[in-house]
Amino acid sequence: MTTTANNAAVLSLAMLTSTWAMAETPPPPSQDEQNIETIYVYGEPDKTKAATKLNLSALETPQMVTVISRDQIDDFSLREVNQLLNYVPGVTVEQVETGRTYYTARGFDIVNFQFDGVGVPFSYGLTQGHDDAAIYEQVEVVKGATGLITGLANPSATINYVRKRPTSDTKAAVSASAGSWNQYRVDADVSGAIIDDRLNGRVVLAKEDGDSYLDRFGKELTVFYGVLSGYLTDTTQLTVGHSINDNHDDANSSGALPLFYSDGSLTDYDASSNTAPKWADQDVKQSRTFVELEQQVGYDWVAKAIYSHNVQDKAWKSLYLSGSPEPITETGLLAQASLYQAKDKEDIFDLFLSGTFSLWGQQHDLVVGFNHAEIDLTGRSVYSSAWNYAPIGGDWAAGNTAEPDFDIYDAATQSTDIHQKQDSFYLSTRIKFTDDLALVAGARTVDIKQDGISYGAPQDVDESETVPYVGLTYEVFDGTVLYGSYSEVFTPQSWVNDNLAPLGSVRGESSEVGVKQEVFGGKAIVTLALFKSSQDNFGEWVSRDVTSGLNIYRGVSLDSDGFELELVGEVLPGLNISAGYTQVKVEDENGADTRRFIPTQQFKLATAYNVPVVDGLRVGAGINWQNEIYYGDSEVQGAYALVDLFASYQLTPNLKLALNLNNVGDEKYRLSPQWGQANFGAPRNVMGSITWRY
Repeated sequence: MTTTANNAAVLSLAMLTSTWAMAETPPPPSQDEQNIETIYVYGEPDKTKAATKLNLSALETPQMVTVISRDQIDDFSLREVNQLLNYVPGVTVEQVETGRTYYTARGFDIVNFQFDGVGVPFSYGLTQGHDDAAIYEQVEVVKGATGLITGLANPSATINYVRKRPTSDTKAAVSASAGSWNQYRVDADVSGAIIDDRLNGRVVLAKEDGDSYLDRFGKELTVFYGVLSGYLTDTTQLTVGHSINDNHDDANSSGALPLFYSDGSLTDYDASSNTAPKWADQDVKQSRTFVELEQQVGYDWVAKAIYSHNVQDKAWKSLYLSGSPEPITETGLLAQASLYQAKDKEDIFDLFLSGTFSLWGQQHDLVVGFNHAEIDLTGRSVYSSAWNYAPIGGDWAAGNTAEPDFDIYDAATQSTDIHQKQDSFYLSTRIKFTDDLALVAGARTVDIKQDGISYGAPQDVDESETVPYVGLTYEVFDGTVLYGSYSEVFTPQSWVNDNLAPLGSVRGESSEVGVKQEVFGGKAIVTLALFKSSQDNFGEWVSRDVTSGLNIYRGVSLDSDGFELELVGEVLPGLNISAGYTQVKVEDENGADTRRFIPTQQFKLATAYNVPVVDGLRVGAGINWQNEIYYGDSEVQGAYALVDLFASYQLTPNLKLALNLNNVGDEKYRLSPQWGQANFGAPRNVMGSITWRY
C-alpha cells in the first residue's frame, strides 16, 4: 500500500510540475465574489470538499452526500446539533444520557468531525455540551469511509460543520423565541464590510435559558462567534475566527432510567422521570480558534494554511444509578456519586495545495497536503465514600438524594494525563479519462504516537498506517451517474479493555456502489447506494468499571451491509423535500445480529412549501420513523414515528413570525438503550419566534 501511495504521489507531483509553468496570474479577486453567502435549499450542496478535499459537485462525489441547509435549520428551529442530525437520513442520535451523545450511521459510531473541511484528529465519537447550530451555515454529512482527509477511515460517516462567513453586504438579524417548559432564547447575527473591498466581519450571539420535560433538568447556554476576513494583497486572504459554546445543565443525569425490573419485566416510567437530583450539574465550555491564510498561485492553484486551537473544559457532579429495582418499591438500585473535571486541548495545523492541471485534453484536479496535530487530555474523578455503589432508597426519582462530600481521590488511579501526536500526509486527485468518466483516488499516511496514563493504566500507542481511497464516476446519460468507491478502514480507538489498557485500532475495509439521478429538471437528485464494510477489533461496550468509572470495551469482528435511498431538492415550484430510507444489518463473527440498539430501518422526511395563494406564508412537516430496537435479545422500544410541523409568515419585508410544533402525536419513546439504560424523549412541545432582518 505504501509503495502504491508513493507512486501515486510521484505521478501527481510530476503532473503538477509539468503544468506549473502554464499557470497565469489571475485577475484580482472580487470581494463580492469571495464573500457571497450561499444558501442551499433542502438537499445536497452544489460543491463539497468533505469527502476528498477536492471541489466536487454532488454528482461528482462517489459517495452519498446529504446537507442540512440554513433554510432547513431555521424552518424546523433546529437549535442543537442533536436536533439537526436527527433530520439526516441514515443517522441516529444515540443520546445515552442528558449530557452525552453518540452519532451512528450504517451501524457504527461516527468519529469523524470536520470544521470547514479540517478534521478533528482525535475523537471519542462522543459529544458533551450539545454543540449549538447558531454559528453554522450548513452541515454536510458524507456517508461511508472518508479517511482520505480525516485520518480516521471509519465506514459510518463524516460530519462537516460549515461555519458562517462574513459578507460584503451589510446584513443583520435578531430573533426572540419562547416555548414549552419556560424555554427562552435570543439570537443575533450581524455581518458586513468594515473596510470596503478589504475587510469584512461577522458576529453571531445566542443566549438560551429554560427548563425541560425532564424533572429538575434545566439549561443555560451562551454562544459567541466572531470572524474577520480580509485581503492582505489582491491574491492573499487572511481569515481569523473564534467561537465559544458555554453550556450549564442542572440535574444532568449520569446514565439513564433502568430498563428492567428485578423480575425481568420492562420498566415504564413517566417520560419526565430523571435519575439526577438538582445538584448533579454539568458545565462544558468549548472554545475554538482558527486562522486561515489562503494564497492564490497562478490562475487555478491555491495554497492554504490553517491553524486551529480547540479547548474543552468540563466539570460535573453526578449520581450514577445501576441495577434493576423492585417493581413495587423501586428499591434495589446502587448509587455512586462523583465529581469529574477534565480539559481537552487540540492544536491542529493543516497545509495543502490544490488546483487543476491539463493532461490528455482534459482538466484534472489535485490536492497535496500535510496535517500535524497535538492533543492533550487531562482529567480526574473524585468519589464519595457515602455514595460509592451504596444501596439507595425507592424515592430516587424524586431527586431527594442529598449532595455528598467528595472525599476519595487517588491521583495514581483516578486521573488521566495523555499526550498524542499525529502526522499525516495526504494526496487526492480526480483524473478525467473522458468528459463522462472520472477516477477519484488518493491515499493518506498517518503516524500516531501517544503516551500517558489513564486511571492507573498506561496509554502508550505507536501506530502508522497508509489508507488508500479509490472511486469511480460515470455519467451514462446527462444527469445519470453510476459510481463506486472503496477505502480501507483504520480507526485508532480511545476505548480501554478490562485491564484499562488501550483497545487498539480498528482495521477493515468499506465499499459503496450506487446511482445518482437528476430529476425535476435538475432541481432534485435521487441517490441509491449499496454499502458493505468489515471491521476487526471493533470496540463493543461490555460494562462500567466499578473502581474507575470508565466504560470497558472488548474487540470484536463485525460485518455491515445495507442500502440507502434519498430524494433531495425542489420537486415542485416552491416545494422542497429531503427524504431518505435506510436499511442496515450488522453481524458479528458468528453471523448473529448485533448492535441491535440501533434501528435497522429508518425513514426521514422534511418538506417546506411556499404557499402561492398567501404571499409570505411558508409551511412544512417532518417525519422521523424507525423500527424496533433491542437491548440484548429484549425489545425495549417498538417502531414509532415522530411528526413535526412548522409555519412561518413574512409579516413585513423585515419581520417574520414562526411557530414550530414538535412530536405532534405526543409519542412516548425511549432514547438509546446502548448502555443498558434509557431515558424517554421529549413529548409534544411548541416554540414560537419573531425575527427581524435587515
